[in-house]
Amino acid sequence: MDMPEIRNKGYMGLNRREFLERSALAGTALYMGMGNDAFAAEPPPETTTIRIRRWRPACWAPIYVAEQLLREEGFTDLQYVTGSGPEYAKMLKEGTVDISPSFVALDIYNIEKHEPPVKFLAGLHVGCYALVGSKRVKTVRDLKGKTVWVGSLENNGPHLFFSAIVAYVGLDPRKDINYVWVGKDEAMSMFHEGKLDAFMSFPPGPQELMDKGIGHLLVDTNVDRPWSQYFCCMITGRSDFVKKNPIATRRALRAILKANDIVARDPEFALRVLQQKKIWKKSETKYILQALKEIPYAKWRDYKPEDTIRFYALRLREVGMINTPPDEFIAKYTDWSHLNSLKQELKMTW
Repeated sequence: MDMPEIRNKGYMGLNRREFLERSALAGTALYMGMGNDAFAAEPPPETTTIRIRRWRPACWAPIYVAEQLLREEGFTDLQYVTGSGPEYAKMLKEGTVDISPSFVALDIYNIEKHEPPVKFLAGLHVGCYALVGSKRVKTVRDLKGKTVWVGSLENNGPHLFFSAIVAYVGLDPRKDINYVWVGKDEAMSMFHEGKLDAFMSFPPGPQELMDKGIGHLLVDTNVDRPWSQYFCCMITGRSDFVKKNPIATRRALRAILKANDIVARDPEFALRVLQQKKIWKKSETKYILQALKEIPYAKWRDYKPEDTIRFYALRLREVGMINTPPDEFIAKYTDWSHLNSLKQELKMTW
């Protein structure tokens, strides 16, 4: 079978044989044109166009690795549209995006504030965020009265996650913490100079700090409970797209979730995909690879995504960042039907 964009040396610098070998590592050879009888009998997607949100987080690697899998699922017009976390609600309202990876706490916060037409569809990965402390702090509780960096914008992903973490140990994130709202590069310099007591971020920031011997891990969400027991990022879809295109939604989910396996088993290949897409600075390469090796992508089969929505909605409600009860979020803004239809095929354990 002659695969689109992999005729000679087309996809991410790999020839067809190399790409198929890597796909087979994750048990996805079936999805790469090596005998796709399993879904050949399914109806084709209602639309062959799909728009997926692109942004900087390295942890979203499966979204990019899934590109050829999505084409095999019947999406001939695959578009990546750029948009940061705060912009996502606007993109949904304007109808400029169909499927997106998203940090669950930020989505919950934006849903209450902006009511975008969105549905949570599945979990993507566990972990990735890390809280790094200076030598002046030994535990999260030691951050009371201290100065921290949790992103350049208030109520963005790192700030919301940090708020949940400090509240979990009895601190008030609104009164007990001093925040500095600057860019990441400036924050890393300030941390190195001893002007900050803690630094909260997704990769590659924490990995770079640790590699340079600056600070120590206070919380590693890849392994530390309770954060490691829930999804950090999930897959969401624009409500109209999901409702009008159930087959396309199911096929897109299957491709993205299968891409998780490829990233888990071959992070070096995932790195090459990100490199081709120019997602990060060249100087950050080794930190991105470290993150791809550490994030537990393979756990996506083990956790029920609804538990994640309930967990983070409760955490944000406790600190006064939202008012909506978790069950209301789940009833109005989730659609697990497509994921449930794939449960047996993809061997999910929950």
